[in-house]
Amino acid sequence: MLQGDFAGSSSVLGPMLEELFDETSEGPVLKKGQIAGNILASTLGDDRAIPYELPAFELLFGLQYQAVNSLALSQQDNARVYLRRATAVQEQLKDEYGGMLEGGPQQSAENANNADTAVNQITSTIAPVADLVRASYENALVWYLMGLFLSSEGDSSNAAIAYREAGRICPAILPLASAPAGGQDVIVVYEEDLVDLREPIKIPLPFGGTIWSIDFPVYRAPAYAPSPMTVEVGGALAATCVPVVNVQALAYRDLKDRIPGIAARNVARAAVKIAAQQVANHINTGNSYANLAIMLGVLAYNLTSTVVTEADTRAWQTVPEYVQIARLPLPQGKSSLTVRNANTGRSCEVMVPHDGGTKIVWISDVRGWATATVLTVGANGVPTWAQIPSLLFR
Repeated sequence: MLQGDFAGSSSVLGPMLEELFDETSEGPVLKKGQIAGNILASTLGDDRAIPYELPAFELLFGLQYQAVNSLALSQQDNARVYLRRATAVQEQLKDEYGGMLEGGPQQSAENANNADTAVNQITSTIAPVADLVRASYENALVWYLMGLFLSSEGDSSNAAIAYREAGRICPAILPLASAPAGGQDVIVVYEEDLVDLREPIKIPLPFGGTIWSIDFPVYRAPAYAPSPMTVEVGGALAATCVPVVNVQALAYRDLKDRIPGIAARNVARAAVKIAAQQVANHINTGNSYANLAIMLGVLAYNLTSTVVTEADTRAWQTVPEYVQIARLPLPQGKSSLTVRNANTGRSCEVMVPHDGGTKIVWISDVRGWATATVLTVGANGVPTWAQIPSLLFR
C-alpha cells in the first residue's frame, strides 16, 4: 500500500481475511477462536510456538485497509463489504470478547502468586497508556467510514446509527458526521508514525526456594501525543484534524487484557522445569553415574530451554501510532489542499479533483516516508497515489 500497489496488497490481505468469517443470514460473523490466543500451549515451549492470531485491533486495521484497497481499485461494493465486517466484528466482540481472552492453566498457590506478581508489574508499566481506551476492539474510524458509505447510498437512518457508534467511541468525531456546504466534500485521514514495538522483560520470581527469571512481553514507551495537523485551502485554514484512533493505546490495552493468561502459562512452564530438575536431583537408580547423568541431562535441558524460551513479541509492526481526521468543503476553482504539521512546520499539497462523490485523502506518514492516496466514495472518481514529504521532521 505504501508503494501504491493496491492490487498486490489486496491479493495478500483478501484470502487471509476471508478465512476469518462465516457469512450468515444475519451478516458476517467472526469465527470462534480467531481472536483469542490458544490456551493449550505446550508447557515446555513458549508462546511463540502458538500460531499467531490477530488481536482485535489488528484485525480491524486489516479490514479497514482492505476497504481502502478496494476503493483504490474502484471497487465500491467490496469496500462496503469490508467495512461492514469491521463494524460487525465490533458489535460481536462487545458481548464475546471477555470470554475470548486468553486463559491459563490452573495454578498452585505459589504459581498463582507468581503470576499475579508478573501481571501487576507489567500492568503497572502499560496501564497509563492502555487505560486511555475502553477496549482494544473499538475503532471509531471504521464506523465513520461505514456511515459515509451509507450516506452516499441515501440510507440516512443507518448512517446515523454508524455515526452515533463512532461518536460513542470518539465523541470528537461527531461534528464531522454531516457533509459541509460550499464545495467538494473532502475527508482527510492522517496516519502518523508506526506503533510501538513489544519488547521482552525479565521478571525474577521465587519457586520453592529458588529464583527463576521469566520473559514477558511489555511496551515501554510513554503515551504518544499526536501532532497538531491542519488543512489549508488557498493559504487559509479550512479545518483542524481531530485524533480519532489511538492505536498505541489499543495495542497496550490488548496486551493488558492478555497478560493474565500469558503470565499463567509462563509461570506454569517454569514450575514444570523446576519440578523436573528437583525430581532428577533425587532420583536414585542405584548407580551414581546414572544418577548424575539424569540430573545433568535435565539441568542441560533447562539451561538450553531458558535460552530459547523468549517472550512473544510478535505484532503487526506497520500499523500507525495514531490516526486523525478532518472534513472540509473544497470550493469550486480550488483543486488542491495543504496538510500542515504545526509542530514541525512541514506541509504537503494534495491535488483533489471535482468529479463527484465524497473524496478521502488518505495520508500515511511513517516518518521519512509518506504517501497520499485520493479515494472516492459514492461515485466513480479516478483514484490517485503519490509519495509526499514526511510531515514529522523539522
